[in-house]
Amino acid sequence: MATKGMDRVSISVSSLEDSLAFYRDWVGMKVIAEQTLEPDKIQQLWNLPGGTAARAVFLKDEVQSTLLELIEFTPNSGRTIREGAKPWDYGLYDIAFFVKDIAACYHDLTEKGFTFVSPPIQYQPNWIPYAVKEAILIGPDNVPIAHIERMTSEEYESQDRYIGLCDSAQIVENMSDVVKFYGNILGLDLLGELTLPEGLVDDVLTIPPGTKVRMAFLNKKDENALIAEFLQLSVKGKSLASVARPPNLGLFMISFEVDALLSLMETFKKEGISILSGPVELHTKVHGKMRAITVEGPSGVMVELFER
Repeated sequence: MATKGMDRVSISVSSLEDSLAFYRDWVGMKVIAEQTLEPDKIQQLWNLPGGTAARAVFLKDEVQSTLLELIEFTPNSGRTIREGAKPWDYGLYDIAFFVKDIAACYHDLTEKGFTFVSPPIQYQPNWIPYAVKEAILIGPDNVPIAHIERMTSEEYESQDRYIGLCDSAQIVENMSDVVKFYGNILGLDLLGELTLPEGLVDDVLTIPPGTKVRMAFLNKKDENALIAEFLQLSVKGKSLASVARPPNLGLFMISFEVDALLSLMETFKKEGISILSGPVELHTKVHGKMRAITVEGPSGVMVELFER
């Protein structure tokens, strides 16, 4: 089982320089490590073509334990994972940040040449006691990045634009598969599962009017790791699993540390869950020596599981 909440969110980037200009310089995340990844190890772990090299930078904010891993593959495919995709297509969708002033972020990023799915929209979620304003940015390499301002009287001491990471969302085909995989097998706690009021997030996500939305949140209780958010929509999408793999560009993987990898592999085999690769022994500056596998999670999402 997972020893804690989500360890990393991995993004394949076309340019580390450009991505760092956003996540480090604009958002304010801190670089905690960078390294050239072991070519033979990553080729095996992520089923990459021979000759593929990679440089990784690990970033962290002051709120969450979860890391953002930016990886520049050489060569990359030049294709973004969400190129031509609909918001309701199945797979990893976005990462979300809490911000202090969404109107200012929207104005400043638009001035910088970025685009948003929509202007900031205020709504009252039925799972928290306050309203929010939300707008989804189309970030570097076509990654959707939700910006969320909490409409409360809470004061924030920091003068930074961004308060911290909030969650990482997936669009899924079947919520029962999600609860079984992340809850029953990996041991995350189901923090909430609910049906959204009709039309609540239609404009934020740009989904067809009348779409029914089922939502679930999973994490380890009392952990400050990134919340895994899952959305099951009544409108039918297509799977992005075949393109949501490196060296295509964009959000391609989430990772969890586990305490008994070989035993977990046996569970996956019994449950008919596809093990994509591994175990592979490798070394990172963040985790030291580790042994890892990748599996195909619900809706084809690539999930890395590792033990130290």
